[in-house]
Amino acid sequence: MTVIRRLAHVAASVIAGTAVFTAPAAPSHAAQAEGCWGTGPTVTDTLGVRWPTRYCNNFRAGDVYNYVEGRWQPIGRLNAGDSWFVCQSHGPENPPVGEWLNDIWLYTEADVVWAAGGWGGFPATHVSGGENYTPIPNLDWCPWENALARRGTPTTPGK
Repeated sequence: MTVIRRLAHVAASVIAGTAVFTAPAAPSHAAQAEGCWGTGPTVTDTLGVRWPTRYCNNFRAGDVYNYVEGRWQPIGRLNAGDSWFVCQSHGPENPPVGEWLNDIWLYTEADVVWAAGGWGGFPATHVSGGENYTPIPNLDWCPWENALARRGTPTTPGK
């Protein structure tokens, strides 16, 4: 459900005098099959590489991670909502969200930056689409995915 549709539903409820405000829930398993959609902006990362993007719904805010000083660590925060992402790649285990588990990370730029220019991986467990240990539908693999698969990837964040 898009933000506009959510707002229209709330406005209709207020007009009808039946507004009930509740916190948004994580999407149901059925809703998670949708994946990414549409074309986002063309962006340039901190290495000067220009990337096309697609929109995906990150139903939960979370940290963006990158390797800084040899460790996989949080370098920024991405707010919940419809955000653009560049691509996806395997990496360390994601922070679990309920029963959702994954080792796929979506390359993006954080909304709040702490280090590394805010560019890094956002956990697939926070994004609508996919199943446990599967990619987010309709988002390309990152060009480095094959190199990571050949050499293996770290399995524990912060190690």
